Amino acid sequence: MHRRRLSLLLCLLSALWVVQSVYATSPAPPASSPPPETEPAAPATVIRQAMQYALNLAFDQAFTQVTQLKEAEQAPLTAQFTEGLVAYFQHRLDPKHAAAARKRGHAALTAVLEDGQKQLSKDTDDPWLTLLLGTAAIFDGLLQKTATPWQSQQLFTQGRARLQDLLIAHDTVPDAHLGLGLLYFATTDLPGPLRFLPSTFVQGGSSDAIHHLRQAITRGTFSQDIARTFLALLYEKEQRHEDALALGETLQQAFPMNGSFALLTGRNQCALRRYGACAATLGQLEARLSASQVILAQRDDRFDLYFLWGTALNERQEYEPAFRAFRRAINQDVRARKDDTLWAKYHLARLYERRGQAKTATQIYHTLLRGRNVDDLHERATRRLTHLR
Repeated sequence: MHRRRLSLLLCLLSALWVVQSVYATSPAPPASSPPPETEPAAPATVIRQAMQYALNLAFDQAFTQVTQLKEAEQAPLTAQFTEGLVAYFQHRLDPKHAAAARKRGHAALTAVLEDGQKQLSKDTDDPWLTLLLGTAAIFDGLLQKTATPWQSQQLFTQGRARLQDLLIAHDTVPDAHLGLGLLYFATTDLPGPLRFLPSTFVQGGSSDAIHHLRQAITRGTFSQDIARTFLALLYEKEQRHEDALALGETLQQAFPMNGSFALLTGRNQCALRRYGACAATLGQLEARLSASQVILAQRDDRFDLYFLWGTALNERQEYEPAFRAFRRAINQDVRARKDDTLWAKYHLARLYERRGQAKTATQIYHTLLRGRNVDDLHERATRRLTHLR
């Protein structure tokens, strides 16, 4: 009996020893500590997100990104730089706020240049700061190009020097390629005699610009979508329509609320004489435009939409919708400043002929002959008048 009790006592003592050992070696549960703070997004990530909003015409959301950067008080120059880029695209794509956006963008980019220069004098080997200064100079030059062309040329020179030196010293800053590629557009659309200035900013011409923009697309941290946008425009300007079309379709899918990318796709389809595809692309864009004018707010863009849509429909012998499209194109340029407006009137006259309304067609031909000539427009109008007599 005593042996049985002694055995049970020994078992209890062993069990207590095991439990004590486990608790002694196990870590104590943590006290009620606060949850870990969320790491702020990298500056390049915030810039890219803001650009994606801007390119999709969501400017309020894009500027919200800027506000969040400013409130964080960790990257004030990055916030100003981002604000300048968003304002640049608002100036280009939102005519209702274009003047205010240009002013806002210029103020933000000027602040980057002034404040950044002070910081750079203290730390001359800061790749990110140098990237912001060089790219800000080029975007400010593009923003101010038509208003203050001479000052813009100085900004382009300044930006090119910074970015070239940056790539030589730090090949690991691929976003510097963006600004160098944008120099292709430094002398386009300049007023007066300045439009004849040679583009000395991109020494290799279009091939050099294409190289830089491709590098920004494949290696950049925030510049990919911006570089795709400008590379598509460059391809179109250089009449590389297949390349422009491929990029246009990519941008159209990425930013469906921005009708200018669908228009870009349609323009290049028309240039390649793919009239069925062009009519379909622009017909869909026109249907969306009827529901929301915001997606294609620029009057010049709406003219291109209706003129090219009418051209494609006319080539496909869809004469009634072509007639309506040409009339709408003419209504976008009532003073006939564009040469294509004169051609729209000529095509409209031909369609009036098809309708059996020779008198109206004759009046349009006479009106065209009283105006300026474009290519063989007067010769064609004269032949039509001779035919109608």
